[in-house]
Amino acid sequence: MASSQFRSTQHNSEQLVESAGAILFQLSTKRICLLHLVARDEYVLAKGRRNIGESRQQAAIREVKEETGYVCRLLPVTLGSRAPPAIETDRFVGDVLHVYEGVTEPFTLQIRHLQPEGDLKLIWWFIAVVDEDKAPEGERGPGEEKFSVEFYGFDEAVEKLTFKMDRELVQRAINIVKGSGYGSDNVEKSMLTAE
Repeated sequence: MASSQFRSTQHNSEQLVESAGAILFQLSTKRICLLHLVARDEYVLAKGRRNIGESRQQAAIREVKEETGYVCRLLPVTLGSRAPPAIETDRFVGDVLHVYEGVTEPFTLQIRHLQPEGDLKLIWWFIAVVDEDKAPEGERGPGEEKFSVEFYGFDEAVEKLTFKMDRELVQRAINIVKGSGYGSDNVEKSMLTAE
């Protein structure tokens, strides 16, 4: 019996918790939404568990709305990925890095090792934007009571986050958003709202 040449582990459904979240941008003001978990004085990002039958994208949007109260949508960005294109052609060359424009795929996967040993939490991270057509002038729903919700400038948001991994995650999201052309003052309103 042959073994794989790659270091591999296998985890059954009983060992997995799958979550999705998003870095929520308000591009019209160049700010990012953070949650302040008041009881522990921690600044965190919106995320939560994916339901059975729910896509990762749907879970991210739902969790952001539930926790922050803001209606949002995933922001199409320019992203590097080793995934093949939606339509493969003869020009497609295997397992290499490709750059795609206008995609709403996860930009990071975090893996947390839980107890008991072998249990994993997978967190798929997306980039989202406040849907300013559906939430004009900062209108929002109730959100979750355990959080205070605030927007901060890009640099301040990175500094404010409690956990190092979250700071790195948000900095990467900022770089992707700016690299996708959303960081300039000339961003058209149509790019910020639902299509």
